[in-house]
Amino acid sequence: MIGQTSLASLPRLRDYTSPRISSYDITGGNADAWRIEQGETKVLAEIDSPGCLKHLWMTLGIKSEDYCRRIVLRFYWDGCKQPSVECPIGDFFGLGHGVRKNFITLPLQMSPQNGKGFNSWWPMPFGEHARVEAEN
Repeated sequence: MIGQTSLASLPRLRDYTSPRISSYDITGGNADAWRIEQGETKVLAEIDSPGCLKHLWMTLGIKSEDYCRRIVLRFYWDGCKQPSVECPIGDFFGLGHGVRKNFITLPLQMSPQNGKGFNSWWPMPFGEHARVEAEN
């Protein structure tokens, strides 16, 4: 019996779409990445409708040891001029003080030592607009 777990509503139809924003190679090649040069800010997502960011997954191909502190994420909601979230990428994904360790929790999962995978399942709702940026 599934009971009251999160799987109980799995077969239920819902009235929404689940879009995806990706760095995929639009040419069909294998260059699935956004390069962000030092000092550059890259818009990772720009959404013009109500919604909720439910999953963020990314990897970083940076050889520098301090990359967890050098890349800064910024999240803007609903036309605010100041970011609601502004922090180093390592802090956002649970790697305090830039110390790279593999771990798994309910809202966060990191495998920076072997797979360099950054995952967040924190639900981040917004009413009309969302903008996510990364600065190197």
